Amino acid sequence: MVLLPKLVRICLSLYAGKQGLMDTEFSEAKVHQYIYERGLESLIDDVPEEGTEGGKSDPSTPPENDFDFELWRIVKAKALEKLERLHRTIRCGTFVGSKVKLPIDDSKPMELDMLGHHEDGIFVLELKINRSAERNAFSELLAYSNYIAEMFALSGHKDVANVLVANLDAKITQRAFLYDLLIADRNIIVYKPVFQEVGLYSLRLKLHLPSDDDFRFFTNKLLSHDAMACVVASFGDIPGWIDSQENDGELSKQTVEHLEKLSSYAAQLMEAEHLHGFCFIRKRWQELPFGNESSLIICALSPFRIADEQRSGAIESQLTEEDSGFFFEAALLAFDGRLCRIAQRAVEDALTHNQRCHLETPLWSAMVLSSLEVVFTHNFGFHPTGMMREAYTGYLNAIYAHNESGGFVENVSTLKTNEITNWMRAWLFMEGSGFVPDETQ
Repeated sequence: MVLLPKLVRICLSLYAGKQGLMDTEFSEAKVHQYIYERGLESLIDDVPEEGTEGGKSDPSTPPENDFDFELWRIVKAKALEKLERLHRTIRCGTFVGSKVKLPIDDSKPMELDMLGHHEDGIFVLELKINRSAERNAFSELLAYSNYIAEMFALSGHKDVANVLVANLDAKITQRAFLYDLLIADRNIIVYKPVFQEVGLYSLRLKLHLPSDDDFRFFTNKLLSHDAMACVVASFGDIPGWIDSQENDGELSKQTVEHLEKLSSYAAQLMEAEHLHGFCFIRKRWQELPFGNESSLIICALSPFRIADEQRSGAIESQLTEEDSGFFFEAALLAFDGRLCRIAQRAVEDALTHNQRCHLETPLWSAMVLSSLEVVFTHNFGFHPTGMMREAYTGYLNAIYAHNESGGFVENVSTLKTNEITNWMRAWLFMEGSGFVPDETQ
């Protein structure tokens, strides 16, 4: 028993010595040179097989009760599909430059760690072995990526792939990765440097995959009624093109066709603004006394309704109560104004010249539960955008795959496009994916 403390001290001493050796031998400069000389393919393993640790999971695992799905699983499947595609091409990429200087003005130029090309184009790689420097990893990486993209006219945020080699220990860095992967929808991938033995030769770059809890946080928590901003743009009938006449409770074909085109164009404007949400057309029943004007409804996930409490609290504590209120209120109002401009432009561009519309910004959490707003109305022309589009189409594909496998048969159209724009189908999806009253969340 006396030997046990001694053995513990010896082991701790050896471990500390090993760590000291690693800290000395595995400097960022040496790791940089090693990765550049060896190339990525010799250091990165292939995608883990399904069912193994860190491997892929089935995005549409048949549920026990009919098709009771969880949104985060759909979002996870889409994200893993994207990471797998990036991984397979980046892994076989080729470096063309190391410590590439990027002049910006008369000051010291930025220095890009590594520049390369792969099957899908160009990639930039940022290396952060030092944990203390990890917090700035994404800001630096995206600065380099934007610099390269600006060399080419009209290149977008997906034309340059972003590769980060870091331990990803800092919570702020983990959240930044998830934001860029899921919300900003960048082509971004992270590898963790792992030293399997004492020696630089043992370095392996392990693909980082977010945990299930990460996906839950970025879906079920974010996609809620209270997180959505809403704008309603209403306008009167346009004789010969859009009217309120009904035949057996149905609007005329030409009215539906023209209003669906308006919603489709509004969705294009939302996509151009990288907004995550949906739009659709609402027209109240003819017999209701509340007015039967047509309305374009645009909803989008507002980043200013879901501020991180820890970070926002840290800022609020440094502001006066009055300034703090104005600060956060200004952000909310500005985002609503952005949606209003999109709705107004859609109406002006798609309908008659100088077409006027009345704008409202109702509380979506109240509007979505109002029978006068969503039940006693004609609703059509649904178009999801951004992450909502990815989640919804993933959900639909899972239904079709489930039906084909012989499971619970969901009544869907043979053509998937009919379901993508089906407002009632979309409503069922939203109810099942977190669009529920707060008290039931």
